[in-house]
Amino acid sequence: MNKVLTRKIPSKAERYFSTGISMITSRGPQGPNIMAAEWVIQISYSPVLIAVFIHNGSYTIKNIEKTKEFGVNVASQGQTTEVSVAGGYSGSEIDKLKIKNVFKISQPHKIKTPMIADCTINAECKLVRKEKLGDHVMLVGKVVHIEYDDTKSPLLYHKGRYFGLHSTIEHDRKEVLVSKNTLEFFKNLAQGKFVLKCVGVLVESKDAVLVIKWPKTAYETIPLAIPPQGKNQRDYLTRHLNNMKLQITVENEPIMKRLVLKNGTEIQRVNFVLFKGKSKKQTREHTWKPKNDEIISNLI
Repeated sequence: MNKVLTRKIPSKAERYFSTGISMITSRGPQGPNIMAAEWVIQISYSPVLIAVFIHNGSYTIKNIEKTKEFGVNVASQGQTTEVSVAGGYSGSEIDKLKIKNVFKISQPHKIKTPMIADCTINAECKLVRKEKLGDHVMLVGKVVHIEYDDTKSPLLYHKGRYFGLHSTIEHDRKEVLVSKNTLEFFKNLAQGKFVLKCVGVLVESKDAVLVIKWPKTAYETIPLAIPPQGKNQRDYLTRHLNNMKLQITVENEPIMKRLVLKNGTEIQRVNFVLFKGKSKKQTREHTWKPKNDEIISNLI
């Protein structure tokens, strides 16, 4: 009699799959959007068909349903930042493609959806099939135009880390040595989160930047907030400034700064979504801090 071999499935077993990563671009009533997707695969040679599996209810699905097209941009090893931002924020939170220092846009040939430059493959697709499978939706696109760059190597993903074909690719966060007081301030804001996601405004005047003093700690930072997941970052920041009685006009296009704050052996990863702003009126809450401050010098 043959024995039945049973094996206990380890916790988070799905993290042991090794995948490539693609950035899926789309457009819709709210404009263009981008997301990161691991589950992307070519399923036919003739015609060339690509299947993309996206979580049900996502912003991207709504766009593709509307326009019947999408872009598949297979990430290269130099695009860890682009992938992290595309996968770390929702289109309902921020217009990711408007972040000036993250994504490099390229023009499409056969569709109207923008594409991403410097990828290993760029495939422009027309939607031919949609099917719900489990908690994801399969979108199958017929490729109407495809390009590749054989000088680029694909980015791989395994157990929460990025890899190249031969070596690990580290996050390109800038390491910043800070005082103990500064590190403790941001760690307290993070409340144990691996990455603290902030949205803030930069108001500059000659050699100084506008800052506010936080209650209790008296720590001085640029005006910033911690938006809940799913909230539009700029809208949340604007309401936060109004609640603080700060009369600041916030521009539309943000930049992204990804830092690792370090003091001794302790670190805190922080994503800063930053909008430039102009102060309408001086108030008592306003203070100006030199641009050579340990944090501010890495944000401007």
